[in-house]
Amino acid sequence: MDSPEMPSLNPPVEVVADIDRKAARLHAEPQSFAAMDGLWRAVYGLDRWIFIARGSQDDPKPYAGELSPGPMVFAFTTAERALEGGRSVGLSDEEASLLLAVPMPGAIEWVASFAGSGIAGIAFDVPSAGYYAPLTNLLPMRDHMTANPPVE
Repeated sequence: MDSPEMPSLNPPVEVVADIDRKAARLHAEPQSFAAMDGLWRAVYGLDRWIFIARGSQDDPKPYAGELSPGPMVFAFTTAERALEGGRSVGLSDEEASLLLAVPMPGAIEWVASFAGSGIAGIAFDVPSAGYYAPLTNLLPMRDHMTANPPVE
């Protein structure tokens, strides 16, 4: 439960709803660059990316699971989705509720740094939405979005 001392990890409901609409559009139009661009701009526009923490408190790592494209860091738009995602891969409620909220834009470089350790990509909101990108695309996507206006 949120308190004045502990603000919510979750973005506003309308931000999450917008991301969900954009994810649905991309699932409906998987070849659409405009759909992909819109979704990732919204995800990169979040204040923070949420992860299920693994490892020690001094050196936490994000939870990574095996999906068809290969090992993926699991990231989430909300704390509730992180708990759902953790449960979906067999983590206990206690394990799935250990969350790590990494502020943007630093989260992009932090996650991209795991490419050298055998992680293929990042998957958001597994199992509900499940959109993903290769880790090697994270920095080029950021640079593209910085240099170019949104595609309609």
